[in-house]
Amino acid sequence: MKFLQSKAWILLFLIQILMLIISLSGENGPVGEGSVLHAYLSNDQSETGIELKLRGSLVLGMSLFGFAILLNAFRKGLRWSWYVCWVYPLFFVLHIIGFGTFMPDIIFLLISVAALFLPYKLFFK
Repeated sequence: MKFLQSKAWILLFLIQILMLIISLSGENGPVGEGSVLHAYLSNDQSETGIELKLRGSLVLGMSLFGFAILLNAFRKGLRWSWYVCWVYPLFFVLHIIGFGTFMPDIIFLLISVAALFLPYKLFFK
């Protein structure tokens, strides 16, 4: 059980990677037309292109922020990072409500909640 507690951050890290890939991808794949990466690589200054670039900046910034918290403060057991990481379950709840995508969001919701409760004793000694 101690091993699972100390490695629970990996579940959140994998969810963060998956969220990053999905957020940057479009209907035609990660680098296809309509994706954030395609918008950055092209010189598209249309409203759609600018919107994709703005979304990409937000996604990249928030992902780097999430990676930094998970790889540093969360692994060290700093209590504030445990509270901050509740953004993952909140994201999936809002995604289910907003888009009606129960599957696979419920799976990621349950994984993220488990990843937060597994190391509970490490944060609250």
